[in-house]
Amino acid sequence: MSTLSLSLFFGGLTILFVGILLPGWNTATMGKRAVKRHVYWAATILAVPVLFAAGLPDLQSSIAFTAMACVLMGGWAYFRTPNIKIGGRILAAYPPNREPDPPPPGDRRP
Repeated sequence: MSTLSLSLFFGGLTILFVGILLPGWNTATMGKRAVKRHVYWAATILAVPVLFAAGLPDLQSSIAFTAMACVLMGGWAYFRTPNIKIGGRILAAYPPNREPDPPPPGDRRP
């Protein structure tokens, strides 16, 4: 493995771990959970091409690195977080993570 490939690999892993560890924060339109969900999936989308490039020119390594990232982030999202939200429904392994998002702090609905 070349120095460039090794650097890209560790850079991709760093992006994934930042996506996992970076906390959410409240904004005017979104609550902490929604911001965290966006950061999490943005980090995943950013890391996948970096990890794919890390495996080049060996296509098998590139596919293995991207598959590893998808399994890691997908599994973490399903088993540990409420980060999988499809059609307004949160998919998670455990009931506390399936609860709806709290309203954003500026939302004053009755």
